[in-house]
Amino acid sequence: MNLTQKVNSMSAFYIIQKLLYEGEQKAMKYISLKSTGYALAFVIAFVFSIAYLGLPSAPDSRAYLANAGNYDVEVIRDALGIPHIYGKKDVDTAFGLGYVQSEDDFQTLQSMLLATRGTLAAEIGSKAAETDFVVQFMGVWDTVNANYDEQVPEKIKQIAQAYADGVNLYAAQTSGHVSRYLLPVTAKDIIAGFTFKTPMFYGFDKILGNLVNPANPHEFSSSQNALIWQPAKALPIGSQGIAVAPHRSQDGLTHLLINSHQPLTGPVAWYEARLHSEEGWNMVGSTFPGSPVIIHGHNDHLGWANTVNKPDLVDIYQLIINPENKNQYFLDGAWKTFKSKTARMTVKLFGPLRWTFKKEIKISEHGPVMETEEGSFAMRWSGMNEVRTLEFMFAANKATNKKQFEDALKLNAMPSINFVYADRVGNVAHYYNAKFPKRIDGWQWEKILPGDRSDLIWNEFHDFSNMPKTVNPISGLVYNANNTPWIATDGDDDAREDQYPQSMGIETYVTNRVLQIEEKLKGVELISTQLFKEVKYDLSYHPESYQIISLQAWLAQQENEGLSQVELDALDALRNWDLSTKKSNPDAALAVMTLDPVQKASGKPVDMQVITQVFKESVAKLVQYHGTYKVPYGDVYRLKRGDKNLAISGGPDILRAIYGKEMDNKGQIENIAGDGFMMFVSWDKNGVVRSEAIHQYGSATMDKSSVHYSDQMQMFVDHQERSVLFERAELEKQAERKYRPGVR
Repeated sequence: MNLTQKVNSMSAFYIIQKLLYEGEQKAMKYISLKSTGYALAFVIAFVFSIAYLGLPSAPDSRAYLANAGNYDVEVIRDALGIPHIYGKKDVDTAFGLGYVQSEDDFQTLQSMLLATRGTLAAEIGSKAAETDFVVQFMGVWDTVNANYDEQVPEKIKQIAQAYADGVNLYAAQTSGHVSRYLLPVTAKDIIAGFTFKTPMFYGFDKILGNLVNPANPHEFSSSQNALIWQPAKALPIGSQGIAVAPHRSQDGLTHLLINSHQPLTGPVAWYEARLHSEEGWNMVGSTFPGSPVIIHGHNDHLGWANTVNKPDLVDIYQLIINPENKNQYFLDGAWKTFKSKTARMTVKLFGPLRWTFKKEIKISEHGPVMETEEGSFAMRWSGMNEVRTLEFMFAANKATNKKQFEDALKLNAMPSINFVYADRVGNVAHYYNAKFPKRIDGWQWEKILPGDRSDLIWNEFHDFSNMPKTVNPISGLVYNANNTPWIATDGDDDAREDQYPQSMGIETYVTNRVLQIEEKLKGVELISTQLFKEVKYDLSYHPESYQIISLQAWLAQQENEGLSQVELDALDALRNWDLSTKKSNPDAALAVMTLDPVQKASGKPVDMQVITQVFKESVAKLVQYHGTYKVPYGDVYRLKRGDKNLAISGGPDILRAIYGKEMDNKGQIENIAGDGFMMFVSWDKNGVVRSEAIHQYGSATMDKSSVHYSDQMQMFVDHQERSVLFERAELEKQAERKYRPGVR
């Protein structure tokens, strides 16, 4: 998913659409005045001159070039183009990472930085106005400006600024498109990126979008004196991590699978890098554009996998507005006056013409207020005032043992995300990490709350001791596949649901993938490396998964009436499907396509008529493009990049996770999300780490002319990995290029 698609995936805020429409009408009316000849030319010239004057001045690149001399860093690109960054100090390494990420995908990085600032619409137009509004609605920059000086340690400011300086250097050197709204990138931009993005991983953007969409179904919340509504939330679809302790592995080693599922392109696609400094930073793994650290991977001592979790971390309050004064709301028996601020969205209309739209944002004691057709609603969410996420991530990168890693978690600076952990001395753990608000009991916190009670406005969080976790279970096995933390090992020493208050909002969701992990590993006394990899690349749905239960229920209701002979034959094929998504399977394409509405519902009920309609459409498409509904799965599901187009196995909520878009006019469905960068990590009996990895494409994220644009694809679809070059002596033998950013 590219940034434009990400912007468009957010629900359309009718406020912004209305503002854009009115602004465009005003602009067009202004330049089409009933003037003729020179008068009209003068008006158009005047409007365009104002637009030009409104653009930032072109920066002086000499300062950014000169600043590179402050950093001592060498980049070594290996035979696959993967950057290995060697800095004298930590800041040197961060500077190098900012530079190489810019080399490989500057446009995505630039767009992410502009989005974080709330200025993306000024660069790309009205389709980004919603994102710019959300940044201001969330108060991202209010938070950063208020808390940066006191809450961000000096060391972290230096790391962030060094990364920003790497981006600035590349922008100063490049002949490609550099937005007039970009330079200079600063440390605050990097800190703000985490404040903006991390709540999106637990679904904040979807909840906000649902709030302003009257078409969404609503549920009622109740306690002794409340009855109000809230939209339902979506559930996660991907990522898994598995860790095996030495006493459970056949070879006596500690093993870790790192396997997050993300879009394959865009601002949250994985970028592989190796970071080293002489101050003890020694990580390898992957990260996102705009992040100066490895987000998941390993160092000499330990490693971790991340998976998305989605506890209830957002609260919505329906406010009572004073009918005589719309700037007041009712709280604790009295009328309170809103604070307010003005959101400004500068939008590129066409050519050089830009228009600034304004919208007042009211703020109650709960948080910012969204005024909708259904009423006024205040929002409060975990991470809304958080500026320490980079501090946490850097501490995790430099941790050398379990205590130091847990000390990083104790900062409680990451709003959500699971961690599946392993280390060189054989510790394994699952941490269901989140900033859990301390809420009073007796309320349905997952639904909309009354806005007139201050006791429902939380200000504190549960600490690390109250985080659900499974540490060193007796079985020696931990795992997570976006499922409830009550299922984290094949023994009986998982975290227990009855030990945690319902107000923490912990999910109870069970994915197909966790059922398959249990099926494959439960009862296996010693797990071999071969079995470990077989589990990761498993291609089947579990018979008790919600997908197959739904499919069987639907099949049981099907009758012959109203179906063509081809459709009747296709039903029989589905009844005999072996639940595999192997690329040679002749029934999997029809099955996965038919299951699409079930998959999207994530375990919620689906109207059987909807499944029937999708089934009929799927049969018709397969027959139209392939001549039959019995098509080898890999003829339909493809991994595409440049001129390469490869058959691929796997599917939605399969351990070999593949998520596709709509079928194209060749009858193919392109893989756009799911398995991407992944690692297998192990520590031997002497504590020496080894790892293997693979990327779905290659290290050259955007350079279509590079051999590394797609040079790992064949290995990826063949379920193969390559050795990670963690030691410099090994790297030197395969070095493709060495250089020092800023040194010519």
